[in-house]
Amino acid sequence: MGLCKCPMKKVTNQFCFEHRVNVCEHCMVEEHPTCVVQSYLHWLDDSDYNPVCRICDDQLATGECIRLVCYDLFHKECLNDWASRLPPNTAPAGYKCPVCSKAIFPPPNLVSPIADRLQEALAVFPWARTGLGLPLIEDVGSNEQCDWSVANGTTPDMVSHDHFSSTHSRPAVTQAKPLGQIKKHNIDTHTRVHTHG
Repeated sequence: MGLCKCPMKKVTNQFCFEHRVNVCEHCMVEEHPTCVVQSYLHWLDDSDYNPVCRICDDQLATGECIRLVCYDLFHKECLNDWASRLPPNTAPAGYKCPVCSKAIFPPPNLVSPIADRLQEALAVFPWARTGLGLPLIEDVGSNEQCDWSVANGTTPDMVSHDHFSSTHSRPAVTQAKPLGQIKKHNIDTHTRVHTHG
């Protein structure tokens, strides 16, 4: 355990292998975005490290990186390519870190600078939107008026403009009656006809 040297002055167990200093999560995001960070105990056990993306084996400093909540670090595009190759019906829990197999998506109740930055970075990838609880497709242009004439099977040239604007601004909403109500209505009508007939 050590004290981080940033203004936050947090006690932390995480250690930057490149700069050989204790770092908090705030520092990892702001000052050490491409550094290998592990626990200080891991550093004492084995101070050797390789600053490469574990997916492509290229130097981490050569591209934009993304750090998971397990602190493993990858090139953003490498992680996207790797996850995009998984089957499209993969459940959110099926997306696991390629190194340690911990979940890629941070828990929704986790308050952490790493988790916040990770959610922002993953939100641009279609495969990640479900796991983050975001809609699959952005609702673009929801304020635009819909042309309901197509839904009604008519076109503007089939009806006059005044009639079109008043009757075809929205489709008629009809609700199907349950089968039991329809039969009862038919029986009542039939009985009524015979009674009065």
